[in-house]
Amino acid sequence: RFFDTRDVERILGGNNVKIKGYTIDEINTRKIEEIFMKSSYVKKVEIFSTVDGVMTIEIRQRIPVVRIITSEGITWYIDKDGYILPSSRKFSPHILVASGDFYMGNQLRETMCLNEIEDNDYYKPWFDVLAIAKYINGVDFLKAQIVQLYLNSGKAFELIPRVGAHQIILGDASDLENKFFKLEVFYQVGLKKEGWNKYQKIDLRFKNQVICTKR
Repeated sequence: RFFDTRDVERILGGNNVKIKGYTIDEINTRKIEEIFMKSSYVKKVEIFSTVDGVMTIEIRQRIPVVRIITSEGITWYIDKDGYILPSSRKFSPHILVASGDFYMGNQLRETMCLNEIEDNDYYKPWFDVLAIAKYINGVDFLKAQIVQLYLNSGKAFELIPRVGAHQIILGDASDLENKFFKLEVFYQVGLKKEGWNKYQKIDLRFKNQVICTKR
């Protein structure tokens, strides 16, 4: 819903593209595809015609997996392929939110995709948040329980759960399978026995351990 039929008509008109009354041979479909691909919301464009002379423009939009609110208060989306999408007045998807110590930097302002970034260390939180979001979205239990990510000043990710008033310290995106396995076991065994409000902090950063701080 970031991109609809009205956007197609607006872009065609804004680029002075003439279609009606022309034959397919007279229409530069490759140029039209290039025009639409300039939109950050567009993932793929296909233009084809039927035997009765009807031309179809089929557009597939990018689907964001996480919404990032930077330290400057600017909202961005990232899709599963690492493409960075600006916020939209038309549509706000209900997806995982990440906030905290995120900075755009010049390289991110000059590109649309994380894969084009050269300084991976400086932008590590952006790569990490994408990996964490994709993992959470792929596990029903985590998707239902984790509603927000927070990047603290120490560049460690904290998880904000839907149920419970505890803080979950994840760290970076390393060893996610093991960290989230420990969390799931702790929820099913530890919190079931001790109750949801006994602990203030649950730290998953240490190997084979879950370190808890009582209230």
